[in-house]
Amino acid sequence: MSDWYKYLQIERDAQEDRLDRERVDTVLFWGLASIIVIVPLIVRLHIADFIGPTITQTTVLDTGPKADVFTYYKSMFLLCMTVLLTLLFLYKVFVLHETIPKTNIYIGLAVLAVCLTLSAVFAPYKTLALYGMHDRHEGTLTYLCYVMLCFIAANIRCTMNRIRWFVYSLYPFVLINAALGVVNFFGYDVLKVSWIQRLLYSSLPEGAKIAEGSRFLATINHGNYVSGISACLIVLFSTLAILEGRLWQKFTHGFFASLSFALLLSSLSSNGFVTIVLMSPVLVYIMMRTRQKKQALLSIASLLFAFSAIYIPFVKHDSRVWDETIGFFVGRNPFQLHHEQAAAWQGAAKNLKQMATDIAETMVSGSSAYAAEPEYKLPELPGPGIAPGSGRAFIWKKAIELIGQKPFFGYGLDTFPYFFNQDDPEKNANLGEGYSVIVDKPHNMYIGLAFGAGLLALIAFLVIIGSWLIDITRSVRMHLHVYPFALSLGLIAYLIQGLFNDSIVGTAVFFWIGLGLSVSFIMHQNQTIKKEQGYERIS
Repeated sequence: MSDWYKYLQIERDAQEDRLDRERVDTVLFWGLASIIVIVPLIVRLHIADFIGPTITQTTVLDTGPKADVFTYYKSMFLLCMTVLLTLLFLYKVFVLHETIPKTNIYIGLAVLAVCLTLSAVFAPYKTLALYGMHDRHEGTLTYLCYVMLCFIAANIRCTMNRIRWFVYSLYPFVLINAALGVVNFFGYDVLKVSWIQRLLYSSLPEGAKIAEGSRFLATINHGNYVSGISACLIVLFSTLAILEGRLWQKFTHGFFASLSFALLLSSLSSNGFVTIVLMSPVLVYIMMRTRQKKQALLSIASLLFAFSAIYIPFVKHDSRVWDETIGFFVGRNPFQLHHEQAAAWQGAAKNLKQMATDIAETMVSGSSAYAAEPEYKLPELPGPGIAPGSGRAFIWKKAIELIGQKPFFGYGLDTFPYFFNQDDPEKNANLGEGYSVIVDKPHNMYIGLAFGAGLLALIAFLVIIGSWLIDITRSVRMHLHVYPFALSLGLIAYLIQGLFNDSIVGTAVFFWIGLGLSVSFIMHQNQTIKKEQGYERIS
């Protein structure tokens, strides 16, 4: 039997396997690049029956036909591409004998994948946890795609040229969304364009119609997410514009940084600008590390001039731009004086109305025929107000309380609205949108992961990030590679904006694939340094 088995052994050529692995790496990289290019841009109307727990009398969360434009086809394309790339990667590992190194990052990814799977198994609403909400589609399947794509990206040979092409793959997203954001900001409704209508929906089902006032602002489904990813792109392209030595490359990256800044302003959301402010000390670090300090200073001055030239017409057109940027740190809005006068008149009218109401109540209660009976008073509900962070502090507090009740495996990804107390009387005092507003997400990527998959999943994610930050810091100290360094800063900006935003399929692919490529580049750099050091010792 053993002799028969020997005849079936096929001796493989190690050199040929190495060349095949390089070819597979090339296909894998371009597959990952296609995800970066295509997924954020996919928009198409999808209507399907959604089955969910009934918690309110609202049509937003209850069971029934639901429409989605921004996430369904994104998630389907992501799932299909992940399956194809995974099969090719398995061929590389088991047939071409690819070696997988042992690192803390890979251990963290494995633990995270296990926690994500168990969270779906133990979730009260398993189907919902597996696929996600009808307008988000970021359940367990989508998160497992992120983890797998990150692992694949970390195990292909990532050269400097491939990092460059990763950056170039972001250009279409910036061009298309900046154009959409700017034209919509200045009052042009692109939904009136016939070919845009055909792109979004060829025809509407019977009885369906586009809600009045709908606008197609970007290929991402909310201004908060647009603002967050814009900050990441501004940091990435600005770093390249400062450090790149070739003039035409400086101009190109400065141009895309400016477009990203215009996109951020058009989103009318503050989290992206706050992220940039928090990342600004990095500019000082760049100035300290670069040898050509005068050239870097000139590049920074040129970027600030371009940003100012964009900012002024935006803020003059809509004073809310100030409120969502500089106004986040400075209270008074110099572009909103007429609004303050209107507010003063509204306040005076409100006071007169309250006085008239008090007089009427006094007259009615004084003529009551049942004066001997105890007076029944309705409970006083909290008045309208907004908690810090546009209500986020209130949501975070309630979400953390929920996490404390199920800390191990969580409630299932993307199930937040069904466990948050939607009848909480404090909503009016903290969210500023009235009692009817539905809180459907925690507005924090880290809290969302802990809520959906448990604290162990969050710890695994933080281990991944911590290990990567340590590795990237060591790498920069040894040698500052411009493109990998810029990519790393863009990823750090993503992690910062994640403090105020949730993860969504349209922007998360940038982070997870970029993280994997960054890990791969650092590992290959370290291997090269070890070989060089070993060669020096031998010689």
